Amino acid sequence: MGLQFVTEPEKPKKRKLKAVEIIVGVVGLLVVIQGILMYSSLSKYKEKIHLKVWVEDTNLSGKTKAEATNIIMQKHAIIGKKNITIKVNGKQYTIEASKLDMKSNSSAIIDKAFAIGRQGNIFQKYFDIAFPSQNKFTISHSYNYAVVDSILKKVVKDNSKNATNASIIRSNSGKLLVTKEAYGHTIDPVLLKKDITKKVNNLDEEQNLLIEPQLIKVTPRIKKSDLAGIDTVISSYTTSFGSSTQNRSTNIRIASSNLNGHIIMPGEIFSFNDVVGARSTANGYKTAIGIINNKDVPDIGGGTCQVSTTLYNAMLRTNIVSRERYAHTLRSAYIGRGLDATVAYGLLDYRFKNTYSYPIYLESSIQNKQLTFSVYSNAALNSKHYEIINDIVGSHVHVYRITTQNGKQISRVLLYTDRIV
Repeated sequence: MGLQFVTEPEKPKKRKLKAVEIIVGVVGLLVVIQGILMYSSLSKYKEKIHLKVWVEDTNLSGKTKAEATNIIMQKHAIIGKKNITIKVNGKQYTIEASKLDMKSNSSAIIDKAFAIGRQGNIFQKYFDIAFPSQNKFTISHSYNYAVVDSILKKVVKDNSKNATNASIIRSNSGKLLVTKEAYGHTIDPVLLKKDITKKVNNLDEEQNLLIEPQLIKVTPRIKKSDLAGIDTVISSYTTSFGSSTQNRSTNIRIASSNLNGHIIMPGEIFSFNDVVGARSTANGYKTAIGIINNKDVPDIGGGTCQVSTTLYNAMLRTNIVSRERYAHTLRSAYIGRGLDATVAYGLLDYRFKNTYSYPIYLESSIQNKQLTFSVYSNAALNSKHYEIINDIVGSHVHVYRITTQNGKQISRVLLYTDRIV
C-alpha cells in the first residue's frame, strides 16, 4: 500500500479579519468612552476647584473661584467680630479684631487652589481629577499692631506699682528712724505681648480668647533689715558758700537736697550725676558762674561742683576709694588744692563703690550758707580715724590719707597727685 498524506484544511481568512476588526472596534470604543469621560471630567471642573483641595479647614472641592472667595470672606468676616479679652487684677481690657486692620493673602491662596490639576497635558489633567491627591493651603494674615501696643502699654501701666525701699528719716527729736519697705507689682510686657500675638495670629481657630496675665511681685532693693546696721556718723565735712550769689546758692541747695537721704548698699557704685540728675532749668537750676575751658563763665547749674567737692571730702575721710574723680582746671576758693571734685553732667562724674559690709547713708544740711555732708554707717567702722593731707611740692600737690587707730598712726597712703594750675 502506498503512503497517503492528509492535509488540514486552511481556516477562512475572513474569520481572522473579522476577529481583528472586533478587537479594534472594542478598543476604539473604549478610547471613545474614555475620551468622553475625560472630556466630561475636564469640562465639569473647567471653572471649578478640583477634588480634595482645602483652604485651612474648609473643603473647596467643586467650588468656583467666586464661590470659594465668598466662603472664605464669610469665614473671615466672623473672625473680624471676635474680641480678645485681658483680665488682670480685677480689671478687664478688650482688643477688637475689627480694629486691627486685618489683611490676608486669601486671594492668592484661592488662585493657588484653583490652579491644582491644571498643569501638563490632557492626560495629566485627567489623572489629577480621577486620582486626586490631598492639597491643603493656609491663609496668612497681617495686622496693625499699633492697637495691640497701645492696649499693652495701658495694661502694664495700670497694673504696675513701684516697690518702695526702706529709708532713713530724722525724727523731730533728731533721732534717725528706719521706715519699712513696701513691695510692688508689675506685668511682664514681653510675655503678655507674646500671648496677645499668639491669640491674634490664631483668631480663626482659637476658641479661648481670654488672657489672664500674672502679676509679678517687685521686691524692694532696700529692706528695713538691711539698714539696721546704720547707727552712727563715720565722717563729715563742711564748706562755706557765704559769698555766693543767689543763683549759685539755689543750685547748691537743689543739688545737695537730691543727695540727702541717699543710701548706698554694700557693693553698690555711687554716681553723683545719676543721683543728682541733669543740671537744667527744667530741674530748677539757675545760671551762675562755673568753670568751663579754664575760664569762669556763666553756666546753668554753676556751683554744683561745691556740692560734689564737699561730699568728696566727707568720703575721703573714710577708707572708701574713689572710682572716678576729676580736679578743676582752675583753683576753687572753697577748698584746699588737690581736694576738689569737679562734675559735668554726661561728661565728668564723681563715683565710688561701697566696699563696706554695711550700707552708707548720706545726709546733707545747710545752715548759714554752710554746706555739710555727714556719712552714716555702722559704729564698728569708727575704730579707725582718717586724716587727709595735701602736700604741695612745686607744681604738684600730693594727697595722702593717714590712718590712726587707738591714737597711733598705722598707715600713710598716697592717694593721688594733681598738677597745680
